[in-house]
Amino acid sequence: MAVPLHHWPSRIEGERTSIAAVRAEEIVADWLDEAAQAVAGRGTPCRLQERLDDGDSAFWIYPAEGASQAVGALSGRLADIGGAQVLVWTWLAVAADWRHYGYGGASVPLFERAASELGAESALAPLPPDNGVALYFWLRLGYVPLREPELLPSEPPTGVARDAIWMHRSLGSPERR
Repeated sequence: MAVPLHHWPSRIEGERTSIAAVRAEEIVADWLDEAAQAVAGRGTPCRLQERLDDGDSAFWIYPAEGASQAVGALSGRLADIGGAQVLVWTWLAVAADWRHYGYGGASVPLFERAASELGAESALAPLPPDNGVALYFWLRLGYVPLREPELLPSEPPTGVARDAIWMHRSLGSPERR
């Protein structure tokens, strides 16, 4: 069962980025279709609206405090896996014009911190096996390929490829983040 969005903070500030909760009526940005394809690799595009429809919590990524233009979005859910709360990433994309500035990587610890404060002990990120850029991205952030299948969700999020590579990272305690 996903943690409802009202339990997550509405806005989380970081040094380089901030993230703000997406509301269903706000899913409009000219870069979303291209990002949906980028998230999926060669697979079927994964749309942010589908993530919300599936019960995930989603956030817009802003380049700095007070910026009015979202440059990306992310989504995920908390899941009980083997008796532990786990953040399961379901979407992370930055608009093509804003990639390579570090906004995606800077937003990851913000979402992880919020998940940790809600009880998550670790995080999982599925990625298409043909997306080397995504693999490098998650490796740089301290995620490693998951080798223990018992740590996977019993019901993967809708749209996750059966041959997805699952990346894993321990979140540690909130006070150490």
